[in-house]
Amino acid sequence: MTKAGSFNPHVHGARGLFAAMVFVFHVANSGLPTFSPVASGLPYQAAMSLQFGVELFFGISGFVIVGAIARAPSVRAFLWDRATRIYPVLWISLVAISIAALALDRWRPPPGEWILNFVAPPPFIHIGQINPAAWSLGYELTFYALVALAWWLRPRLPGTWLWIAGVLGAVLIVLFPRALLIPAGILIALGRGESRPWRALSAVPGCWLVLFLALWRWSDVASGSVQTASPVVLPSAIWLGVLPAMLVAGVCGGLALNGIAAGRGTIGRLLSTRVFQWLGSVSYSFYLWHPVAMATVKAVMEKMDVPAALGPWSQLAFGALSLPPTLVAAHVSQRWLEVGLTRWLRRHGPREDAGHAPVTARAADGAGNGPA
Repeated sequence: MTKAGSFNPHVHGARGLFAAMVFVFHVANSGLPTFSPVASGLPYQAAMSLQFGVELFFGISGFVIVGAIARAPSVRAFLWDRATRIYPVLWISLVAISIAALALDRWRPPPGEWILNFVAPPPFIHIGQINPAAWSLGYELTFYALVALAWWLRPRLPGTWLWIAGVLGAVLIVLFPRALLIPAGILIALGRGESRPWRALSAVPGCWLVLFLALWRWSDVASGSVQTASPVVLPSAIWLGVLPAMLVAGVCGGLALNGIAAGRGTIGRLLSTRVFQWLGSVSYSFYLWHPVAMATVKAVMEKMDVPAALGPWSQLAFGALSLPPTLVAAHVSQRWLEVGLTRWLRRHGPREDAGHAPVTARAADGAGNGPA
């Protein structure tokens, strides 16, 4: 496994894989005509399961956060580090979409919700999303806030801070189960996945990844939506019926991430290739800009009546036409916003030595280390 504190190319490549999964899901879920064998049955369910690349992203967030908080000298510096990671790309994408919506007279949320989009509020605040991919950032920022709270409580409540943070985190996961893999990422970053049984079980991460997607998709269908698969929303009988599958899916996802982090199996070798390393670098921008590119391409295709002309080839054409502008936008955004603007903001933040590019695949500076 990559030495703790060093850059992990397998985790970095996994970011690219999970972003690509979400992209393919949106192609399959576009509503455009496609071939009947892939429009139903197992192929359709497999394509729908790719949306859960977002859950796997959450697991990586748990992995990365351990190192981020270990390196940050203060709670304020930690929060600034996270804000400058999340907000620049989000804000520019929201401005671009808002301008396009005004020009084309498309849907726009009420003014209050429009402003809240720029904050990426927690998932218990329901708003219309200007950027449909941005819902997950509310989960991320809520997690960062919980980590900051735990750090602040640590010297003030030395005997109970971890319990408070753990209970709050567990409650949030029960209410918002799509965050289920965040604790798995934390444990992996702390080196807990290297104990003998977990290490042995993680030898085939690709198999565990498929099992996670299958079980999570089953839970999604059985509950109506894993987005709301909580005891507050669902009747008790339905929630208790899907809970075992959700918990087993969480274990499978954790084992997949543990094997990926260690570079095991065929998938570990694949993720260290140049293509996935580049996709990992642009994955955040890719994730936020791909709905913009896809919406534009689809609108042009429908205006030109392309689906009627192509018939079942429409989905493949849609994916092929959407990918190049998405990659270009992701590359430009990553270079100028994620690296350039973020580095400038960090130079002017709480730390004078914070003018570094974002670190997206580094765990703790020592396995088991807590906040400094």
